[in-house]
Amino acid sequence: MRAKKIMALLLGAGMVMGVSAAVGAEDAGEKTVITFWNGFTGSDQETLEALVQEYNETNDANIEIDMSIMPWDSLYQKLSTTLAVGEGPDFVAMAPERMGAYAEAGAYVSVNDAWTEGYIEEDVVPEALKSSLVYNGEYYGVPMDYATLLLYYNKTIFEEAGLDPEAPPTTWDELEAYAQQIVDNTDKYGFTMALKETTPMWCIMLWGNGGDFIEDGTAVFNSAQNVETVTRWAENIRDKEFGPAVLTGGEIDKLFESQKLAMYFCGPWATNGFEAAGIDFGVAQAPEGPAMQVTQGNGVGMYLTSSSEQKEAVYNFFQWWNSAETQIKWCLGTGFAPTRTDIDEEALAENPYIIEFSKPLDASKMYLQNLTNFAEIDNQAITPAFEKILLENADVQEALDEANAAIEMLLN
Repeated sequence: MRAKKIMALLLGAGMVMGVSAAVGAEDAGEKTVITFWNGFTGSDQETLEALVQEYNETNDANIEIDMSIMPWDSLYQKLSTTLAVGEGPDFVAMAPERMGAYAEAGAYVSVNDAWTEGYIEEDVVPEALKSSLVYNGEYYGVPMDYATLLLYYNKTIFEEAGLDPEAPPTTWDELEAYAQQIVDNTDKYGFTMALKETTPMWCIMLWGNGGDFIEDGTAVFNSAQNVETVTRWAENIRDKEFGPAVLTGGEIDKLFESQKLAMYFCGPWATNGFEAAGIDFGVAQAPEGPAMQVTQGNGVGMYLTSSSEQKEAVYNFFQWWNSAETQIKWCLGTGFAPTRTDIDEEALAENPYIIEFSKPLDASKMYLQNLTNFAEIDNQAITPAFEKILLENADVQEALDEANAAIEMLLN
């Protein structure tokens, strides 16, 4: 019965049936072998592999991590079949917004005691990351990594437009004025936000004006604050032609990399590529909105599966991974911000970008957390509303009303 429930919920959350073979723990003599699946196939893979090797060679508990890295979509397909029959790994890393479906299905188990018994130092974990790992009032995950979005800006385009390349915008009014000056005085775009297949960007604006998507289990996407925000920035992007209206994450990255776009939001993963491309760019905190200065945070959590019989060994790795020493190595190797707020800037000074991305750790929010159907809400309600407004010039209030009703239906 539990297997059927897991299967149904995971498939209902958008998982696809696929690979069915699970990797079991190998017989390693006296060693305790625990299996770990994740999707870190990008530039962060090398650092992760090196750190796991370090743990295997230095931990005093005689524990060995048997790690399998695969593309994220392959990971989710594989989990949908293996967890349903109790053949999955001991622990998994994935985005927190997917956690709810697995916790609800019983595929992941509560790890409250990892937090209460000192394996995770709760008081140093960023609030947004901490709350994203809670489902139905209990912790089901521990931190793996965390990233914030900053405003990337092209200094060459700033100079071409007559702007100070060392003075990025700090408020919405300045962001608008700078973007307009760039559009008026160059053949470049000033500012825009990606909408699809991307880390969320529009949410930064909604939050900055005091709005949100869901509050206390109720849809609030059509609030007065959101109507005001969407109207203002849709007019800027669509009507004033600050930038293309509807882009994917890959498209907006290419636009900035080709030096046709002066400003956009992105995370720390982009710095190495832009440096390699020879772009003279800077990063700055998200401009302050009328209500607050805030940015979007996104992370990865680690989750203990219900099929694991090696809880203490898994907790040992959780503790080691979230130690200050390991987090400094992870951050310097990948450019991500740490999962803890108490790391001194001097320890990260080798990479000044990390220091800047670490500044808003406690001034960040995460998008559509603690749900079992975040993807449906994003893809079937929120994104279509923005597309109607940006591409079809739909009435903002009507489009948000329609989307809000869809969100309520999906929540219920």
